[in-house]
Amino acid sequence: MDISITKKIDGETLTLCLAGRLDKLTGPTFDAEFRASSPGFQETVLDISELGYLSSAGLRSLIMANNQMKKQGGVLTVKNPTPDVMDVFEMTNFGRLIRIVKDEEGAPEVEKPLQYYPLRPIQRWLVDTHFQKANSTMMNIGALVRLDASVDMERMADALNDILSSYDIFRCRLLFHPETGEVCQRFDGEVERVFVETLSDEAFEKRKRDLKEPYSIIDRPLYRVHLMKTPSGQYIYADFYHATVDGTAVALIFWRELDKRYVRGAENAVARKTPSYAEYVLAESKISPEELAEGHAYWRKTLEDFDEKKHLPPADVENAGAWKKNEFETPLKTVIAKDFFRGKDFTENTFFMAAAMLAMAKSSGVRESVMSWVHNGRMNASERRLMGLMLNQIPIRWDFGDGLTAGAFLRGLEARIAEGMKYVKSLDVVYNEGLEDLCATFILQKGVTGRRGGARLGGAEAVYEEMPENEWSAAENTLDVELNAHTDGTYSLVLNYDASRYSADAMRRFSQTVDEMIGALTDAERDVTELLKA
Repeated sequence: MDISITKKIDGETLTLCLAGRLDKLTGPTFDAEFRASSPGFQETVLDISELGYLSSAGLRSLIMANNQMKKQGGVLTVKNPTPDVMDVFEMTNFGRLIRIVKDEEGAPEVEKPLQYYPLRPIQRWLVDTHFQKANSTMMNIGALVRLDASVDMERMADALNDILSSYDIFRCRLLFHPETGEVCQRFDGEVERVFVETLSDEAFEKRKRDLKEPYSIIDRPLYRVHLMKTPSGQYIYADFYHATVDGTAVALIFWRELDKRYVRGAENAVARKTPSYAEYVLAESKISPEELAEGHAYWRKTLEDFDEKKHLPPADVENAGAWKKNEFETPLKTVIAKDFFRGKDFTENTFFMAAAMLAMAKSSGVRESVMSWVHNGRMNASERRLMGLMLNQIPIRWDFGDGLTAGAFLRGLEARIAEGMKYVKSLDVVYNEGLEDLCATFILQKGVTGRRGGARLGGAEAVYEEMPENEWSAAENTLDVELNAHTDGTYSLVLNYDASRYSADAMRRFSQTVDEMIGALTDAERDVTELLKA
């Protein structure tokens, strides 16, 4: 079936009456007629009372028509959809994009246009990485937690629904912008209520398998929260899409807030405005062209002439093939005094990152180090209460000169970090231009955000039984250096590495070098450049 188009003109209003089908085959006919007929009109009405079929290609044609009317300062109205076509509009939330009017019922309530928000630079990088291997579970962040038998599950459901409705990140949806085609985000999705489910052991095992599946991310909820009672216990499963929520938010905000809301109870809830992630994203995106250009120049200089052969430990695996992940974990032999960092003019993060950079320089045999480090992004009290992805992955460079003491290095690196933090809004150039591809990364995980984390839920200790596999197979990182600071005062080092490039022995040697450098840095007068010569 073809499409027929009848044209009517009433002053500055053009009406096109469509009959038949608007799909992939007939769309070009409609597009051409609209482009030829609509210029010069303030309003164009599409009467689709006789349009029997509308496909996704037809929806794209309507978006193009709407964009054309906007460009010429006019408006587009779609009028009199049949029930079948109206079902398509409702299923796709099309009324948010284009004004739709029903004839016999009069104009329905017109929904406010969508507010589109850009992705933060790191969000864009994570989403683009996810698209490379959509079946990877690298974006699954969360845990299956066994609750104490004393926990009132209905009260926990109330606390969960309270927190889900309070933070706009749970209304976040990713979608393609209808005009630019770029992936963006909005914050007006529905938040479904959580109910207590009773499952058999078999159904519980199936549910756990289902919850480990990768996320479908376009216009879908980006979290999974379930409360489950089984013959063997009671559980909460909370999992989040990493491009919208980070581990700090989950550990330090979600779990803690959930416990507080459970303990105080809904009847004693204290009304409080929670910080808006949407507002944060919008504020961060506002940067002058001059600031953006200055930041781009800074990052390009920082990563200038980065070379995996110079700035990474030399590969020791012959006949290297496709990327293959592996992990090496070891406790630190160096003991750090409990009060070591008290009163210092450098942070714990700077100290351990300095050790990793020294180890990288020594292992590579080059007296300079280029790494990226992960910062949690929370800079003030309001941001420390903000649910959302706040991370920044920040490149840093250091060239080691003769006679450099540990104290001077740590103070200088602290200043270099502060310098780089001024340009976090310009990090898009790093991801967009692939400036740090293959660059090693460093992250300090502390306490409950580390691998031995726990949670207090329902006023009692809860047990992490399982965590998402969180495969980083889509990222294909060459070497990630993770330093875990545990709540008992001990430290451990975890190396995630490309096993097609490095052997376990190479990683064992590298970890020993990191440990050696940590010990050396505890002596402020130690000449660190002498360590690189040894």
